[in-house]
Formats: sequence, C-alpha cells, structure tokens
Amino acid sequence: MGRVSDWLRRKVRDPLLAELRQGATPESVAAAVSVSLAIAINPIIGTTTIGCIIAGRLFRLNHVVMQIINHVSYPIQILLIVPFVRLGETVTGSRHIHLTPQAIIDEFNRSFGDFMEKFWMAYVHGIIGWLIVVPAATWILNFFLRWTFRRLMNKNPA
Repeated sequence: MGRVSDWLRRKVRDPLLAELRQGATPESVAAAVSVSLAIAINPIIGTTTIGCIIAGRLFRLNHVVMQIINHVSYPIQILLIVPFVRLGETVTGSRHIHLTPQAIIDEFNRSFGDFMEKFWMAYVHGIIGWLIVVPAATWILNFFLRWTFRRLMNKNPA
C-alpha cells in the first residue's frame, strides 16, 4: 500500500497543493476537482479529456487540476461503468444486458458494428445512471473539498 499512497501523494496531492500555493483559491481548486471527477467517471470511455477541456473553458476552471483528476480517475471510471448501467436499467425497467469484460472485448474484436448494435443501449443506460448520481455527488464533493483545501491552506501557509 505504501507505493500507491506515495504515487497518489506525488501525482495528486502535491500538484494540488502546488496550485493552492501559487495563488489558486481553495474554492477554485475544489470546483475544478469536483467537476473534472464528475466528467471523468462518465461511462463513455474516450470522452473525458474533451469534456474536461470544454467544462474548463465554459466555467473558467483550472485546466491543470482538471487534467490531473481526469487522468488519475480512469480506474474509477472503469469500475463504475457496470453500476451506472445497472442503475439506468433499473430506472428504465429494462432487462439487464450481459456485461462482462470478456463479452465486451470479444464482441468489439469481432465487429465494431455488431458491438455498437449489441451494447449501444448499455451506453444509454450508463448515461442515465451517471446523470442520476453525479449532480448530488459533485455538490457534496465540492462542499467537502472546499472545507479540506481551506484547512490545508491554514495549516500550510505559503
């Protein structure tokens, strides 16, 4: 566990603290982290970087912070795909689509057209599940991070 915590400290905590020490406000860093995490866990792989760029421009958020969070969140995105799809299926009353990594890989390798035909509804359900969870989770995370970053700034003045 020591290697993971060292990696997280070097790749996430230290750059975020550096942004705070260079003049970014705790509120702006918290907003960038929470918005980029919300985008980074969307169930459509390959859309997060452009989503973070667009959100960063629209809301004038810190792009460095957003891309740090976007890139370290990739494993979380992969882990949340199936739960988001299952939530979307439950909400819409649809039957469960057979989702296993091997089934997805096999179908994708066989034919991209067949893959899209078979799994496009899973994407729709995943987006529905993501849209249900993300607004409240982002608001709560932003609230918690603002408090945390303020405490860090008071504890470690520049």
